Amino acid sequence: MDKKREKPIDLEKIKSIKTAFDDSMKLLEKSIAESITNKQKLQVMKEDMIEANKKFNKAEECLDSLKIKLNYLKK
Repeated sequence: MDKKREKPIDLEKIKSIKTAFDDSMKLLEKSIAESITNKQKLQVMKEDMIEANKKFNKAEECLDSLKIKLNYLKK
């Protein structure tokens, strides 16, 4: 049709854009992978904290019981 209006294709520019896009995709994939790993680590930490809290509460109950027994023995 109207070949004079068509712009010539700059292959080097297209390659440069593709390379930049590929690099951006790699960074995005890396960030997503790190986010997933961090989420998993946070979940493990949360579970550990819940378990530690249960143990702390049990220890607190034992200390309260011991305190009551000691107070009873003093009398």
